[in-house]
Amino acid sequence: MRSAWRRDSAVQAWAVAGVVFLFAEAAWRLALRGVDAVRGGLTPFEWLALVLLTAAFVYGEGVRALQRRWVPYVLARIERLRAERRLGYHLAAPLYAMSLIGPPRAAVVRAWAGVAAIISAVLIVSRLPDPWRGIVDSAVAAALVWGASALLYGAGRAFRDRNTEGPDGIREP
Repeated sequence: MRSAWRRDSAVQAWAVAGVVFLFAEAAWRLALRGVDAVRGGLTPFEWLALVLLTAAFVYGEGVRALQRRWVPYVLARIERLRAERRLGYHLAAPLYAMSLIGPPRAAVVRAWAGVAAIISAVLIVSRLPDPWRGIVDSAVAAALVWGASALLYGAGRAFRDRNTEGPDGIREP
């Protein structure tokens, strides 16, 4: 029983780490473009746009979309991995957590539609002139960092709560 509990914990940790890595890598690349834009010099209007857009993205995408809606869904999917015995799902745990594989067809279609929307947004923003591309990229990077932090925090709480139960499901004092 204890080895299954450890295996499940390792698979769940891989799911969290994989999703956080995807967010962190994207945030890093976007933040570098934002730093380049700032180094190139911004007008007072562009600074204002950077601050307001970052605040809007962190609240709208980071807090409302990621922290309040997406992260709880991903954490629930990660918890479902405990009952999933297919090796493929364990190996691709981050994709399973994000519903890109494994859930009912409608959920997979929604998840892949979200990926397509993100790719479309990237293509549109990549056509913006400097420094506007860097300003938008900075705002998106901040929202991604917020979302990754919310996922780490939620996963840490879930792991701590589950860890106090022990492998046999009995809550320890």
